[in-house]
Amino acid sequence: MDFFLLNKHQSNEENVIFTSKIIYELLDSEKHIDELFEQFAIEQQMILNLNVERILYLSLTFLFSFDLIILKNNLVKRK
Repeated sequence: MDFFLLNKHQSNEENVIFTSKIIYELLDSEKHIDELFEQFAIEQQMILNLNVERILYLSLTFLFSFDLIILKNNLVKRK
C-alpha cells in the first residue's frame, strides 16, 4: 500500500504529502526555492503554473511544520 496516496480521486500533483516527499528527496544540498521548484517540475515532467506552485509552497510549509527543513532567505535545506 502506498501511504502517500491518501485519496484515490486526487492526482499526485494535488497531494501535499506526496509532493512533500518528493521535495524532501530532492533536497540533497541547500537550494533556492525557484531552483527546487524547477527541479521538481523536471522530475515530475510537468509545467509549473500557479496551482502547482501553490501545492509546492504548501508542501514546504508541511515540511517546515515538522521541522524537517530550514528556510532562510529563500534558501531551503534539510535539517
